[in-house]
Amino acid sequence: MPVNPSVIEQAGRTFASVLIPLQAELLLILLLLVSIQDILERRISNCLQLAIAGLTFLQFAPINLLGILSALPYLLVALFSKRSDSIGGGDVKLAGSIGLVLGLPAGLTASLIGLTAFVLYGFSVQRHRRYKEKPVKISFPLGPFLATGAAVAYFIKIGGMFL
Repeated sequence: MPVNPSVIEQAGRTFASVLIPLQAELLLILLLLVSIQDILERRISNCLQLAIAGLTFLQFAPINLLGILSALPYLLVALFSKRSDSIGGGDVKLAGSIGLVLGLPAGLTASLIGLTAFVLYGFSVQRHRRYKEKPVKISFPLGPFLATGAAVAYFIKIGGMFL
């Protein structure tokens, strides 16, 4: 008995209507946990990284595998930075796992949003500290900013808009 293509198409839409909200909810929970852990401990556990990357399978598209390349700029900075409080391995893995879920264009958009917020926050805090005559350099966790960028880029992607 031949399968009607419209039945397959309808099944795909039904699964998508269930899996996209599930993926979005799980992604937001995991990104929140990443942010909390990075703020409190200045590290991001591998379990959270794997869980985020595993969300790829809820809406799998082979093209999304290229999203791992969105971690390349972070990897290069981590490798060539001479500072010990620079980008760490957790940040690199977070960018890669986010890229797997979002795909390369949206993964790079997430990085752009997150890094812009990170730079603006760091600049404003340093300006405030300089104004208060406390010019001590401090480091900030990057994870919460990458997580915020990922959430924004994810909803832009499923909403149909793209930067």
